[in-house]
Amino acid sequence: MALDKLIKKFINGDASAFDDIYCRTRKCVYYVAFSILRDGALAEDVMQTTYLMVLKNARSYTPGTNALAWIARIAKNEALNVKKLRTRETYVDEQQDAHLFGASNPDGYGELTDLAARVLDEDEFSILMLVTVCGYKRREIGQMLGMPTPTVTWKYNNALSKMRNALKGN
Repeated sequence: MALDKLIKKFINGDASAFDDIYCRTRKCVYYVAFSILRDGALAEDVMQTTYLMVLKNARSYTPGTNALAWIARIAKNEALNVKKLRTRETYVDEQQDAHLFGASNPDGYGELTDLAARVLDEDEFSILMLVTVCGYKRREIGQMLGMPTPTVTWKYNNALSKMRNALKGN
């Protein structure tokens, strides 16, 4: 069932539809937030806030538009808000003090994701994760991130090139 129909079911009182909405969008929401914040725990916090916003504002969604893009935009805005609020805080490098943080990636993608987070810029990381981990098409990613499909393709190719170079250097 399409996300539009699931949101409509949720608005009409079927609370179980939210479980399906979450399952279909959770990876996208996580990686959009992670690409901006570069912190797994913060990305999970943004996920919670995002889904609370979806619950609260489901009636404001315009049926027939791209539901995934709507949810991804909420996640992006929430992540940017968190990033802005944290600009005055002091950060500890997860790579140097990994024992303080435990596992660095809750989805278990390990060293490649950590490497990607270090060598790619925000857009490249988002696009790489959405293509490789979530399986979205470049056209869909362009809609989610608000950029033309050729730009998505160009940034994806740059990300792959940077990852190849970084892996050769390791």
